Amino acid sequence: MAITDLSHARADSFRKSFDGRRLNTYRGLPIYAARELHPAAHRLLEESVGPGGRVLDVGAGAGAMSLRLGDAGYEMTATDLFRASFRAPGIPFVQADLNTTFACHLPGPFDAVVALEIIEHLENPRHVLRQLRALLPKGGQLVLSTPNISNPVSQALFLRRGQYQWFSDNDYHEQGHITPLSPWTLVKALEESGFVVRQELGVGNPFARSRKLGLSVRVLSCAFALINGLPRSRRGEVWLVRAEAI
Repeated sequence: MAITDLSHARADSFRKSFDGRRLNTYRGLPIYAARELHPAAHRLLEESVGPGGRVLDVGAGAGAMSLRLGDAGYEMTATDLFRASFRAPGIPFVQADLNTTFACHLPGPFDAVVALEIIEHLENPRHVLRQLRALLPKGGQLVLSTPNISNPVSQALFLRRGQYQWFSDNDYHEQGHITPLSPWTLVKALEESGFVVRQELGVGNPFARSRKLGLSVRVLSCAFALINGLPRSRRGEVWLVRAEAI
C-alpha cells in the first residue's frame, strides 16, 4: 500500500472508530479529546492572541474547536483530511493531507495555529512542525497537544508491556496513534523547527482509566507518581503546549 493510501486508511479508521460512542460535545459537535483539553487550549490561546486574530485549526475533525474559537471572536480557518466530517457552520474549510507539503495550500499567514491531538497520527512530526512554522510570522503562536507518554501510568505501562498509554496495538490500528512523542522529544522538535516553548500544561488525569490496566500497572503507576521528578505540567494524560515562532 502506498504511503498516501495508508495514511488515508488510518485517518478513516480513526473517524469510524467513534461511531456509536458517547462523546463530549460543543454545540452538538463531537470532541475527539479529553473533556478538559479544548477549554484549556482556548485559555492558552487567549493569553497570547486576542479575539479577532486569524487562527488555523489543524486536524479540525468535526469542527468543535473551530466553532468554539469562532464563537469567541477569532477569525477561523479549518483544515483536515476529510471535508465530509467537518460540520462547523460559517467556518472556512480547506482540505489538506498533513503528511504532505500542505502549507502552500492554506491562506496564511495566521496569527496562531491550533493543532490538538493530531501530531501523534502523523508520520513525520518535524516535517509537520516546519510546515506549521511556514504559516506563522515571527511572534505567531502554536497551541499543540499530544498524549503524554511521560506520565506515571504511561511509565508503568512501558515497564510492564513495552507500550505507552494510548499507544497499544489497538490504538495503533484503530485510532491511528503511530507516533509517540515525549514532552522532551517534542520540545527539541519544536526548537529545531523555529519555535520556542512559552507555556506548558498537563491536562486530564492519567489514572482515570488505570483500573482496566491491572493491579501491577496501578501499583507501579502510584510508585512512579511518588518518585519521578517531572514537573506537574508533564504528569497529565495529555501534554498541552504554547510555542512561539522565532
